[in-house]
Amino acid sequence: MKPIFFTKMEGSGNDVLIINNHSGIINETVPSADVPEFVRKFADRHLGAGSDGVIFVEQSKDYPFGMKYYNRDGTEAVMCLNGARCIVGYAYRLGLIKEKGKFLSGVGPLGFYYKNGIVSIEIQPPTDIKLNFGITAKRKKFQASFLRVGVPHCIIFVDSYDDINVKEVGAAIRGHKDFKPDGTNVNFVKVEKDHVFVRTYERGVEDETMSCGSGVLASTYIATKLFLAESPVTCKTRGGKLLVTLKEKLYLEGSANYVCDGVYYYK
Repeated sequence: MKPIFFTKMEGSGNDVLIINNHSGIINETVPSADVPEFVRKFADRHLGAGSDGVIFVEQSKDYPFGMKYYNRDGTEAVMCLNGARCIVGYAYRLGLIKEKGKFLSGVGPLGFYYKNGIVSIEIQPPTDIKLNFGITAKRKKFQASFLRVGVPHCIIFVDSYDDINVKEVGAAIRGHKDFKPDGTNVNFVKVEKDHVFVRTYERGVEDETMSCGSGVLASTYIATKLFLAESPVTCKTRGGKLLVTLKEKLYLEGSANYVCDGVYYYK
């Protein structure tokens, strides 16, 4: 068995396992074709270390580091914003970065600002925006909007969660024909007077997660476009609070917390 050292972190309940791959430990230990299987085992909550996703901290020619993100099911995603906040905290701890700068992600450079455990991530405005269209799932019609904040999100505003099974309805919409072949993340959003509450069915996890950073950002963006909220917006998730600010670029801010350091033995 080969030891692989890792750090577990969480951002508003969205937990990630981070491996420092600067020295190429993954490349040396895990054949590239086996990486998806490795991620599935590593992230398994019963047989592995347990998480929503796995991040490799990679070397980068032009930036302090690069971020490679994998969903819990072993699929690679271009971005995870809660994971991005965590990796900034991790890199700061290692001395790879100072309080402000940029790092490389699957969607290109992401700006960041770090102070006392609070991380703000800066990204480009969303693309492929489609507002107010009907979609039917589980024999019920929903009014939805769609956009890409690096990754795809379907946004559905609700008055109450009492009659919505987030996992069941989210799974049906995630694989809906309108979003094939890639599928989509699904956000159920309730707008209150002083905040926006977001619950997310996350593609690649195939379940509801405690929080989804890009989902919070996407939901808030649509809420402002429909004049339901005004930036800056406090967003609540099952895992905690995040602050979204919308200017020429988009900013997601919140805490990034250490859970533990450990060693995973790869067979």
